[in-house]
Amino acid sequence: MLGNWDFTLRKYDGLCKAVANSRCTSVTFSDYLEHYRWDDGNSFIIMRHDIDRDAGCASNIAKLEHQYGIKGSYYFRMRKGTYTTDIIDEIASYGHEIGYHYETLDKSKGNVELAIELFERDLAEFRKRYEVKTICAHGNPLTRYDNKDIWKKCKFSDFGLLGEPYLSLDYSKFAYFSDSGRTWKNDKAQKMEGKDYIETAFTLIQPRNTDELIQIIKEGALPNVCILAHPERWSKGVASFISRRLLDFAFSWGKVAIYMYKRVQKG
Repeated sequence: MLGNWDFTLRKYDGLCKAVANSRCTSVTFSDYLEHYRWDDGNSFIIMRHDIDRDAGCASNIAKLEHQYGIKGSYYFRMRKGTYTTDIIDEIASYGHEIGYHYETLDKSKGNVELAIELFERDLAEFRKRYEVKTICAHGNPLTRYDNKDIWKKCKFSDFGLLGEPYLSLDYSKFAYFSDSGRTWKNDKAQKMEGKDYIETAFTLIQPRNTDELIQIIKEGALPNVCILAHPERWSKGVASFISRRLLDFAFSWGKVAIYMYKRVQKG
């Protein structure tokens, strides 16, 4: 029914196949930081996933990656419907990395000290079940806070953490492709600055769709690649595809409006 439509599990299957057959080694974010950070002789692909709402969608993506021998990094928000331990347990059983998708500065309304306390509490809850080595900030376009700002007051080592994807990868060596805004293009209007936009040495490479991203992976010209895919964006059936597309459309125009407002404010 979905044919060759983009942002479907069928299309994601094609992306996984390209990654598995590429010259790059697929590693989790924590494995890269722990074992390969200073390796200049090999090429790596990091498959990162931010689980914002529906943990069940993450299970579908995790199964696909497991079938291709890919180990990804899965970051879960601490909220009802997302922090679902039976699903996270299943994903962990495939060998994927489990991490914390933190948003404590949003929750504390900018109070950094309280945000750090909330972070420590939530991380401890995660670690009751999972060996959390890395974390990743959630970027809510509707708040004015940048959750990464807590690291101006503390260090990863204070919590026994290796790092954070936005802050700990050398993007002079890594190309970054995100499906935020339902596009792989690194567009500031869709990938909001301070939230999920990352400037890299490879920003001029702008795949318009997943087929073009697959072709880039197959060509193997990039030294290292980090791919961010939100599992709930990748639909299994027609109904979920239509509802998700409408939701993404609304979010995209909201981001554009915020982007234009900020530009006007800067004058």
